[in-house]
Amino acid sequence: MGLWAVWSFLCWGQYLAPSLVGLGGVQAPLQQEPLSANAAAAFPAARWCAQVGTALYLPTPELAFRLAGLAYRWDSLQMTSLILQEWRFDKLSQMEAGLAYALRLLKGQVTVATRGRLLLTSFSEYGRLVRFTPDLGVILQPGPRLRLGGYGYNLLGRGWGALPGPLQYGLGVAYVPSSLAEAYLELTQEGAHPLQVQSGFSYQIHPLLRLRAGAGWPVLTLGAGLRLSYRRLGLDMAYRYQPHVGSWAALGIAYP
Repeated sequence: MGLWAVWSFLCWGQYLAPSLVGLGGVQAPLQQEPLSANAAAAFPAARWCAQVGTALYLPTPELAFRLAGLAYRWDSLQMTSLILQEWRFDKLSQMEAGLAYALRLLKGQVTVATRGRLLLTSFSEYGRLVRFTPDLGVILQPGPRLRLGGYGYNLLGRGWGALPGPLQYGLGVAYVPSSLAEAYLELTQEGAHPLQVQSGFSYQIHPLLRLRAGAGWPVLTLGAGLRLSYRRLGLDMAYRYQPHVGSWAALGIAYP
């Protein structure tokens, strides 16, 4: 794989957390996901939640992402979250840090969030490049079985090949038929690319095991994953296949 063939991964709006990889790209309407393009999705149900993980690009395993996310709820209405991401490949490396604030309104039915991210990209032969970009996110919960989410990611985006990457929008819905299952549908617009439709499903088949699966089109994306839980600690494993790009395998730990 050539040096510039990985450029499109620099500031991709799909974080490679195992919980997202297994859903094939869905992220706008999720909950308790500190590693998501939607900063509002990080609002924890408990006092705090955290995720750490790594993702390997299987055609070129030396390209690996390392991620960490932490969300802390100050009270029932306010939250702060932190994201960290780092990767290296050949002569390129990048570190990213983001800090978000979220506020719940209308008795918790609306969550709005803003986030600022700083990206430090190093080119061993050309020096370093530093860029800043804001994100916006929102979660709407009109009822116990329905949840809507939307985000604007890389709002200072300048397109492929120019940090901080392309501007991306996402709008999704989650349907919760029971406490054990959730179904998702999302529309994503990234730069000048065609509108992408993504769907996913998660199901708690056992108190210790949750399964995830997802698919996206017209750019075909297939994902599958699982979470093994012990008390409040979860071990996430996931795999995603994209014929035009290649496959990713991800592993991580989540709490709670």
